[in-house]
Amino acid sequence: MRKISLQKWNWLKKEVHILREEGVLESDVAERLVRYYAERTSTGLPWMMTIFSILGALLIGGGIILLFAHNWDELSRPVRTVLSLTPLMIAAIVSFFAVRKNENIALRESAGIFHALAIGAAIALIGQTYHIPSNVPSFFLTWLLLLLPLPFLLRSTGSILFYLVLLVTWTGISQEQNGQALAFWGLILPPVYWTVQKIRTQKYSPATLLSLWGLLLAVTCSLGIVLEKTVPGLWIVIYSAFLSGIALLGMWLYREQDGWNNPLQTLGIVGISLLTYLFTWSEMWEDVGWNYIRNGWRFAHWGCWTDTFLLLLVFAFWIFCVWTVIRKNIGGSLLLIVHPLITALCFVTLASVISGEMITMFVFNLLLLAMGISYILQGCRHTKLRQLNGGMGLLTLLIVTRFFDSDIDYFARGAIFIVLGISFIGSNIYIVHRKKQLLTKGETA
Repeated sequence: MRKISLQKWNWLKKEVHILREEGVLESDVAERLVRYYAERTSTGLPWMMTIFSILGALLIGGGIILLFAHNWDELSRPVRTVLSLTPLMIAAIVSFFAVRKNENIALRESAGIFHALAIGAAIALIGQTYHIPSNVPSFFLTWLLLLLPLPFLLRSTGSILFYLVLLVTWTGISQEQNGQALAFWGLILPPVYWTVQKIRTQKYSPATLLSLWGLLLAVTCSLGIVLEKTVPGLWIVIYSAFLSGIALLGMWLYREQDGWNNPLQTLGIVGISLLTYLFTWSEMWEDVGWNYIRNGWRFAHWGCWTDTFLLLLVFAFWIFCVWTVIRKNIGGSLLLIVHPLITALCFVTLASVISGEMITMFVFNLLLLAMGISYILQGCRHTKLRQLNGGMGLLTLLIVTRFFDSDIDYFARGAIFIVLGISFIGSNIYIVHRKKQLLTKGETA
């Protein structure tokens, strides 16, 4: 759906009103025009105001903590307790007024960040004052759970992103110190619910896109952390299916958008491209499969079952996305669909035989070549510079890597670089010229 900014919408309403009064537009036409653009107005956040409000909240919170830190050891326990809870009480008051002032987005965002910082500071200071035994994972987990209601009470995008940052941090620390962080899958459900609700109500708003970006990055980072990795190389298949699935989901959910405005497709395609490039190296395929199952204190014996269950869950999500794309007859998705199948086949093959890394490396070199050519053709067909340059980038990366990995003299390498550079410049000039032609035809029509 095409969107216009709030500033353009306000200008349009004034112009429609003037044109209707002067008799240029009939009343029913003017009403239909206003109704049409009312549904397509982007209700974006006032980003500069919001960013500076969040920065102000961070500075105030940090300043209060530094003031308390001055001569902290000389204060009595009751005084320390009062000072520890003071920022939290101030944050609660600010959050209360933010809820009352429902339309003040900047106040809600700054209140959410300040309240989140106050919670963490209060937990740390109270624990230090009364010498409460604790560890880093439990500190972050307590902070997470106390922070959880804030995004829903304040409708604050900043606080949900703060929650996701804390969640990824807790996941990494807990996996390292406690040996597992499976609770991540329960703790990620509230942000998932939050983002789904935002997509349902304000699908194209900047707040929704920012929340979606944060959620996707958090899951992408934590997916590899929570894996027990008892079966070496299983992450290869899981990440391939996950990234392919979100890319296909983005092609359906935001099919008319790309780049920043389509987080699912953008992150999925970029991730799949990076994975494919990594898989062109034989080192990625050494000692993978159930013949090399790991054991010892760093690898839980039940890891095989949890990782396998996660694999089945991710593949169920991928099958749903494939079915949706096929049912909606969305083009340009073939390589994304076959990528997990090829990856799974290579994994099973290497897990079943002693060697075969070179064959797998050759397969993914061909797949990366096919992806580059496909994106170039799509970019030329749809006159999209982003797709064209992405395809050229993949081909360049593949050619340059393989050239430096082989015995080719400098003259041949230099000649190929020149040809690639000319191809880049020429294709971009062609696309720009093509866009101008289409624009000219549209204006004359």
